[in-house]
Amino acid sequence: MNISGINSIGMISGGGGPDEEYRRIIARLLELGLTPSGNKAADKAKLREIEMQKLKTELGTNGKGAVNKSKYVTISSAEIDALQEKLRAKVQEESSQNKEIQEAARNRTGAAQEALLNRYFLTRKSGL
Repeated sequence: MNISGINSIGMISGGGGPDEEYRRIIARLLELGLTPSGNKAADKAKLREIEMQKLKTELGTNGKGAVNKSKYVTISSAEIDALQEKLRAKVQEESSQNKEIQEAARNRTGAAQEALLNRYFLTRKSGL
């Protein structure tokens, strides 16, 4: 078997059969009622073109990037602004809560250190 034959039908060197990707491509082409050409690259390109055309049809595109919006939920710019404002308020609230938690932690740390120092000095005074 020559090298061009291996490349053209997508064979793996060890097993001598079509690789998994090419098997999936062939199976998908057969599902669509198309006959594989025997060339992996050509069949892959053909399948990709068919699937892209199917996707464009399902989305309702007109070829210029405009999508039929009737299948999708649309949100007005006022609703987007309101959602962004809610998000900002929530972030600020969480930030202030985090600052309070950090301050409380600092206060606890300070109180714990003060207690340890008091214990040290009390034991030192008493001679223990």
